[in-house]
Amino acid sequence: MKKENVSSIGTILASFLAASCCIGPAVFILFGASAGFLGKLSFFEPLRPYLLGAGFLMLGFSFWKLYVQKRDCTCDADVRARKIARGIWWVGFASLVIAATFQEVILLIYG
Repeated sequence: MKKENVSSIGTILASFLAASCCIGPAVFILFGASAGFLGKLSFFEPLRPYLLGAGFLMLGFSFWKLYVQKRDCTCDADVRARKIARGIWWVGFASLVIAATFQEVILLIYG
């Protein structure tokens, strides 16, 4: 697997871990259910800034590898793999933005 794919997938993983303390309970509250075990996810809250920072670093590295750095090969297989890698990057970008802004959005909705 290429480095930009690994760092894009790492971005997605870091964003899910950063938002796990908040998204899980909010989804259950949104549907009117309650689950006591979701309070155990709060141990990720002190790690949230570090996870978001790691996610942004990996996202920046992937962006540089996919959009800034020029490739030597322009064969069809490379173009197709590059399109897939850019799709993974955009999913990572969206998940990181959601993870970074989720608490503020929930406060605006329920505040």
